[in-house]
Amino acid sequence: MGRARILVIDDDSEVRAAIAEALTLDGYEVETALDGSEGTVLVGQKPYDLIFCDLRMPELDGRALYQEFRGRCPGVLKRLVFVTGMARTAEYESFLRKTGMQVLPKPFTIHQLKGVVARMIGPQVGAH
Repeated sequence: MGRARILVIDDDSEVRAAIAEALTLDGYEVETALDGSEGTVLVGQKPYDLIFCDLRMPELDGRALYQEFRGRCPGVLKRLVFVTGMARTAEYESFLRKTGMQVLPKPFTIHQLKGVVARMIGPQVGAH
């Protein structure tokens, strides 16, 4: 009945705004967080159907956020997608392989973004 709720966690304001705008225009309820700490607070306050999270952020990065969610609310992990240009780097490749987390590689197109959303939560009812 209600619109699907999506959280975008990214320290890059342009990426955060682009994802939020594209999904809002498609009828999703979108909230954003500037970093992992803010994202953790929001996830603790309300449920999200999907969470896009930058993997490489200062302080609480995607790996630390993964550990936080794994300990406090593991069900969130099945709705988490990392957005990164670092998936094939030594720093993150083994983490992503080990955890099996979904990844949307940067740079991405709006079509790719919408494909991930459709795969993870299905089409938005009444979307344009």
